[in-house]
Amino acid sequence: MGDRRAQEPFLDELQDGLAGLVPDKAVAPRWAVAFSGGVDSTVLLTALTRLGMQPRLAALHIDHATHPASGDWADDCRRVAAELGVEFRSKRVSVDAGAGRGFEAAAREARYAALGELLAAGEILLTAHHADDQFETLLLRMLRGAGVTGLGAIAPLREMAGITVGRPLLAFSRAQILAQADRWGLDWLEDPGNADPVHDRNFLRAQIVPRLTARWPAAGRTAARLAGNMREADGLLEELAAIDLEQAASATSIDRERLRVLEPARQRNALRFAIRGRGLPVPSASQLEELRRSLSVTRPDASTAVTWPGAEARVYRDRLYLFEPLAQPRPHSATARLAPNEPWEGVEGRLVLGPGDAPGLPDAWVQAGLEVRFRRGGERFKPLNRAQSRPLKSLFQEAGIVPWMRDRVPLIYRGDMIAAVGDLWTNDAARGESARERWWRLAWTDHPPIR
Repeated sequence: MGDRRAQEPFLDELQDGLAGLVPDKAVAPRWAVAFSGGVDSTVLLTALTRLGMQPRLAALHIDHATHPASGDWADDCRRVAAELGVEFRSKRVSVDAGAGRGFEAAAREARYAALGELLAAGEILLTAHHADDQFETLLLRMLRGAGVTGLGAIAPLREMAGITVGRPLLAFSRAQILAQADRWGLDWLEDPGNADPVHDRNFLRAQIVPRLTARWPAAGRTAARLAGNMREADGLLEELAAIDLEQAASATSIDRERLRVLEPARQRNALRFAIRGRGLPVPSASQLEELRRSLSVTRPDASTAVTWPGAEARVYRDRLYLFEPLAQPRPHSATARLAPNEPWEGVEGRLVLGPGDAPGLPDAWVQAGLEVRFRRGGERFKPLNRAQSRPLKSLFQEAGIVPWMRDRVPLIYRGDMIAAVGDLWTNDAARGESARERWWRLAWTDHPPIR
């Protein structure tokens, strides 16, 4: 292998690129190549085998089922992998371009979800993105008004939905990859969809980038340097946001006042950081500004909501809450049985009865039958050891239960009496039952934060 590498500068440079992707230098990495059969991924897979990595290398192929010949392409990829002595795994997916995402975004989402399913434990996914892809991505994001994070374009190494993704070919141009394919005498697939100018990236690749590089030959390298500078700046902004949120954020919410005292630019930076940190999509500039303005709600019991695709933000009292959109709750008239061997489960969470100590739910109540219901309005309740009953609404306010969860707290009824409110309170009537009786404990789990 030494003589071969001495004659292959391409392999030397690729080896250096791979070394920068290994998080733990003491452990030999296992690679999985996203293998479409195109020239880029074919060169990457072949190069890795020429570096002798077959024992810890796999080829992963995703069939998007968007072309009549896609099944044949999968077979070709399987054949190439077999000829190279590489393990092959494949999956067929359907692309849903709904919800305003567009075909390219939907295909990318479906592809990475499927690749994640195909990956074995400990494998690093390698994609064949190269310097020209980097340039195109940067142009697309500039045209879409991306911020610093977006202008970081394609990172050499990043985590995506729990997957470690490496891009070892970013230092190579498309021309270099094509020349290497010719040098090795490789065959590859050509997806006719890659030439369709209806897709933004194809339009840039065919009609815009060639003109830019003809006028400015170093444009690709300059774009790569810009993307690297943006990633460095983004890292510094994340450090600043972490400092700004250090004393403000809890597991469920953020101290609104600590955000309000920041300069507007730092507010926006901290909000973006907090939103990404919760695994939520970052809102548009106008939605982010709406969210920033909502921090100025002054009434202590006021509630403000800002929504955008895939996420929701609410300000209540002195806290900001960020979460995925809540599922539609069941109708107020819905009821369900609850018993020790019959847990209840819904979009509002999960209820389980288990053995407990006094004063929980008396066995006599459980044996008589319990029902799960939800607020209809006007309910009153006397919690354990309280002097008198009070409106349930007042109890929720006093306990700081967020308004958007109050109708989602399950009420456990014994006949017409509320026996318990979630696992927050038990009815004071339980004190009148015999201490020798068997008792049950109620656990309410798997629900969004309520405080």
